[in-house]
Amino acid sequence: MDMDKLKQWLELAKNMQGSDFWSNVFDQEFAKQFINDEQFNSPFTNTTGQSFREGQTSKSFPIIDILEGEEEVFVIIELPGIIKENIQLGLNGNVLSIKGKAVPVHPHLHTAYSERFYGDFQRQITLPDHVNPSEINAKFWNGLLIVRYKRNNMKGEIIPIE
Repeated sequence: MDMDKLKQWLELAKNMQGSDFWSNVFDQEFAKQFINDEQFNSPFTNTTGQSFREGQTSKSFPIIDILEGEEEVFVIIELPGIIKENIQLGLNGNVLSIKGKAVPVHPHLHTAYSERFYGDFQRQITLPDHVNPSEINAKFWNGLLIVRYKRNNMKGEIIPIE
């Protein structure tokens, strides 16, 4: 790491808040880009001026919440600006897969600065239960894909031991 990058890191450190500074820094997508990009210009753009997230699949996109209750489970998947027709949802065992494409709002205009994700994405989410695809309900509402299923609370049969 050269001296200019070290100075940029120190400046970044001054601007970050919180007690978990280093864990927060290294968990951020821009930090990963900063470390990997030899011709780094700023924490948000690459040498071509594009957002570093543009056109790259991110492991953390889309962001999710998994809410568990005794009777049912909800997976809330945040998909801002994405239309339902650009989303595919699948299930294999207890792994829910989502893939799709985030299209820029104005693709004909030059992007001067962007923090939003654009391009193809795919994410696999491990569910807390095994569930049949026919038992899953999915609803797209206000940029959120809400996936819901009822838990199978069968206790099974007791087998006597001789």
